[in-house]
Amino acid sequence: MNASLDKLRRCAIITGWIALLVIIGSTLSPIDARPHLSELGPDAERFLAYLAAGALLTFAYPRQRWLVLPGLVALAAGLEWLQTLEMSRHGMPHDALVKIAGALVGSAMASSFEYMVRRFRSVA
Repeated sequence: MNASLDKLRRCAIITGWIALLVIIGSTLSPIDARPHLSELGPDAERFLAYLAAGALLTFAYPRQRWLVLPGLVALAAGLEWLQTLEMSRHGMPHDALVKIAGALVGSAMASSFEYMVRRFRSVA
């Protein structure tokens, strides 16, 4: 069980950092170059992107969990501010709050998963 959990953590490290790179690139690129899902609105896209990053990085770094979440909050706020430097973009407090909510939910999901794994190990 421990070996498979370690493999999952390694995957989460790689995909979590890729998610962060995609978030940074998407946030700072011109609006026309921003990837989007036509079925979802921008708020859902923002929320899901930060949910994924929050869940992956919280799971990947369980001992640094209390650094991951503030880091994602600071990243969301900082990237929103940096958007004001791009002519076709605009940084909005509402957008930052949606991103922060996604990071919080993702982090809570990963923490809950970690708790369930520990409980399952103690029972087995």
